Amino acid sequence: MNNNSNYYKQDEYTGICVVKRKSEDDEDFIKRFRKKCAKSGLSKEYRDRMYFEKPSEKRRRKKAQSIRLLKKEENKLEQLQERAEKFKNKQRLKREKIKRRNETDDTSD
Repeated sequence: MNNNSNYYKQDEYTGICVVKRKSEDDEDFIKRFRKKCAKSGLSKEYRDRMYFEKPSEKRRRKKAQSIRLLKKEENKLEQLQERAEKFKNKQRLKREKIKRRNETDDTSD
């Protein structure tokens, strides 16, 4: 028998494979299997193939999805920029406060 373990991972030639560990509960075992299915995209593909979808509907759905993702990324970027501005303002106020404190110390001497 030829050992192909050097060339193939176990998942590549048998599909999704999950081996139960010695001290693992059944629930954890099933949870690992579900995670592996989700990562591979198997469950999503299964849901997509349950019903026929016209090519025009697919394009429309994918376009809407990409627009949603772009808006989400833009919102994240705006939030990061706002946080950066708040941080810069906070640092500027600290510097001004220190500067004022130093000036009052110099005049009091």
